[in-house]
Amino acid sequence: MQTIFFEEERLVKTLKTVKTGGIALVIAVDGGRRVRTRLESLGIFPGVQLEVLNNNNGPMVVSLGEGGVMIERGVAEKIVVA
Repeated sequence: MQTIFFEEERLVKTLKTVKTGGIALVIAVDGGRRVRTRLESLGIFPGVQLEVLNNNNGPMVVSLGEGGVMIERGVAEKIVVA
């Protein structure tokens, strides 16, 4: 008999998983005070809608209204989106 293992499905979607051209609503920031403060200073906090301009190699680029912001991938992984 063969045993089959299923990888646990990830239920939380982070900004890092949103493809270029996608739009996401920030639900929460799963990081410490320094990360939250830095993102808030960029205008990224729960309730804000982001458009992903670039999710290829290197840092992500997202649009907040008229401006674009670069976000490191490690930080993007801490931003919970819907």
